[in-house]
Parts: sequence; structure tokens; C-alpha cells
Amino acid sequence: MKRWVYFVTLSSNAPYVIKEGIERKKSGDEVMIFFDLDGAYVLDKRYTQKLERSHGVDMEKLLQQAHSLGIGLYGCQLNILVADGLELVDGVELAGVVTFLEIAYGADAVLSY
Repeated sequence: MKRWVYFVTLSSNAPYVIKEGIERKKSGDEVMIFFDLDGAYVLDKRYTQKLERSHGVDMEKLLQQAHSLGIGLYGCQLNILVADGLELVDGVELAGVVTFLEIAYGADAVLSY
């Protein structure tokens, strides 16, 4: 079993990353996904609805599937707290740099998108 950590900074990359993470998890690997900067917007329920309308991606469903499989979903606490009024999707944990680094140091691979 390998440990994969994804770091998503662009919301447009999130569907690809989550789908890849789901496939890795199904093969028995451990997967964690961190969302920062623009990437954190995919954690907002209102933004996920916009993505579905504009890009045909049901982001909330993807995030729920990832969470139900045991994929760790983390939103940068600074990003989330600064962005007033975000309505986080279920299953997302807030994390800071220290949490990311602790998890990343123990990973077999850290991928940034």
C-alpha cells in the first residue's frame, strides 16, 4: 500500500485529482487531498453547484464518494477562514501547514495540481 498526497491549488484541476484519488483508493492505497488557494473553492457547496451547471461536473457527488471511501479531504484553514461565509461540503477537515507537512513527510508521493 502506498500513501498519496495531492495538493490542489486550482479548482479546475479538482475533478481530475479527485477521480484519480478515488481510483488509487479503490486499489488499496491511502489518499489525502489538500485544497488551497483557488482549489479551496471546490469545498464550498455553492461553488460545487456552479461547477455542475458550467462544466457538467457533480463536484459534491465526487467529494462525497471520496469521503465515503476514506479519502482525507482537507481545506487550508487560513483560506477557509479568510473567505467569509464558505459553506463546506460534508467530510472536509480544516488543516494548516503543519498538518500538511506531517502527512506529506510520511507520503510515498506528493503531487501538486
